[in-house]
Amino acid sequence: MPDPFGSFSWICSHTVLPQCNLFFSQIWNADQQSLTTLFPDSSDFFTNYNVTGESVREDPVVEVARSDAGVGVGSDCQIARVGHRGSPGDIALIVLSTLSFILAISLSIHASKRKAAVGRIELRFFLFMYGLHSALQIITMSSLLQQGSTALSILSSIHVAVIVSMFWVLLGNAIIATQVVEDGTAAAIAPLSILAILFFIPTIYISLDTSLGWTNVFEISGDDITYLKNIALFILSLLWPAIAVVNYTVLMLYITLNTLRETKPAMLYLGAFVLFAIAQVIFFLVSQPLCDSSNGKVNSAFLSTLLEAGAVGLIYLAWKSITEDDWGEEAYGAYY
Repeated sequence: MPDPFGSFSWICSHTVLPQCNLFFSQIWNADQQSLTTLFPDSSDFFTNYNVTGESVREDPVVEVARSDAGVGVGSDCQIARVGHRGSPGDIALIVLSTLSFILAISLSIHASKRKAAVGRIELRFFLFMYGLHSALQIITMSSLLQQGSTALSILSSIHVAVIVSMFWVLLGNAIIATQVVEDGTAAAIAPLSILAILFFIPTIYISLDTSLGWTNVFEISGDDITYLKNIALFILSLLWPAIAVVNYTVLMLYITLNTLRETKPAMLYLGAFVLFAIAQVIFFLVSQPLCDSSNGKVNSAFLSTLLEAGAVGLIYLAWKSITEDDWGEEAYGAYY
């Protein structure tokens, strides 16, 4: 029987999303703990700790299991936390995330030099968000910090909120590209920024409340513990990004093919969408097999990061191909 809508159970047992850190923190710090959800005996990674339903947080073996745990909830295979079980952390992801951060900075600098390019400020806003996401990914997804810690909960909450806002900024770039408002003006930048904040604030609140238990609104209990069910977080952090990417691609294909009648940038935008889609398939379906085959050294997060960086690069190249870097006639600004 499939998991109910809003469930993170399968996701967190197969991937290293920052959302999973939030659920780990809530379960670990709850008054009525479900430690077997965090450290199941069925997991190859946790089976030697022999955590049972009678185990409590203060048991030495439970403390060791928590200290060793990587990112995920009850995963069969995990990359152990850095310094534990001989693990250096997720080195591959750290390297790729660092390169993605450098890519974001480089593209932003290059875009800033194209003074007359349409949508320059908006694109740099997206690149800033992407760079911030890449930097946070190093901390929240690479098995660097102890699971259940306040620091990891806060940083993971920020990361989730950044991701949600980033996809609004991406979609906002496409909306502004239709010239519904003039790019680079307050009429474009203000709504883009305000809505990014409006996505950020509720997401970070939901994330913090989920992990730190400020209220019982997002407290998981009963069957919800088994399923790690949080509908609000599911919609904001998983469904919304997918919706934003699809709509961004449709809008940019409409602009390039219907308005500009340009094939090359359309193919670049389509290529970016394909890379992003493949990245998600690999991230969700290949992580555990890759972790098993590498004896807990790598998972699919670094491959997903590489493909997403490629998608961002193609978005930049597509934007570059339909804009001018001097004060002549801009390519997609000329039609309005």
